[in-house]
Amino acid sequence: MKDFIRNISSGVAKIPQWALVFPIFILMLFHYFTVFDQKSGENETELNAVPTENEMKVFQIIDELPQGSTVLILVNYGPESKYELESAMSALIGVLAEKNIGIAFATMIPNGIESAFTAVEKSIENGNFGKERFVYGHEYTYLGFIVGGNIATYLIANNFDKVKERDIFNSDSDIHQPLMSEIGNISDFSAVFEFSSQTFDGIPGIVSFAVMLKEQNVKKVAFCSSDMLSAYIPFRSSLYLDGLIGGFRSIAIFINEFQPSLKIEKQYRILSIIIFYIIVLTIVSNLIGLAAKDKK
Repeated sequence: MKDFIRNISSGVAKIPQWALVFPIFILMLFHYFTVFDQKSGENETELNAVPTENEMKVFQIIDELPQGSTVLILVNYGPESKYELESAMSALIGVLAEKNIGIAFATMIPNGIESAFTAVEKSIENGNFGKERFVYGHEYTYLGFIVGGNIATYLIANNFDKVKERDIFNSDSDIHQPLMSEIGNISDFSAVFEFSSQTFDGIPGIVSFAVMLKEQNVKKVAFCSSDMLSAYIPFRSSLYLDGLIGGFRSIAIFINEFQPSLKIEKQYRILSIIIFYIIVLTIVSNLIGLAAKDKK
């Protein structure tokens, strides 16, 4: 044992990489069961973070959406950002469904269709409404994959009557989708939301959409993953976006506001601890490596 400790201190012996899983696992369990304050009598957690002005704008936009109106959700993320964006989209769907607001889903990436289906199922599972109140073609529809990146945003903004002709099941929108009967162009939506993990030709999809949009009465809100936040920040002005929810912290605040039963704070805190642990571990490992080289 003494030799082993001496070898570690001298940089000769190395701890196996798989052994690092155990402290991470212990940290997760410890914080899950001890750190979080539970509200008495409820299965909800309290997120100790004050929403920013921009986040408050998003809350206000959603609260002021007229009941019975219709919104467009652009689902531009795939499995790589599921952990961040799926819960947020599910929470938004739940709020819209409870306000009897119709939803048209569209995507500019192939994986977006599956992402939308999954978020809807999760929302029905966690929400206060059931499938009998959320019927395809009446309360929501999938317009499918619109090819072309910025060309697709142009079609959505300026030629929506062609985009909405048929859904992913090749059903005629005017006959089989009562939801779309009152939607002739983009200005008939009360808001457009984008959930994004990528840009198109270097520009966020909803920003490209806003530039091409002639009608200015449609609210435009972006939800983006942490790695995409820097791409959206330069466009936060009202000319392009009316609201931005970006990064895991901002998403956690949003979910806690509209669907606190998802207990997103625990995920946020645990993820923060793991990231901090990895950073510290990387720094310490590099220092040990440099010390070992110096001794040689």
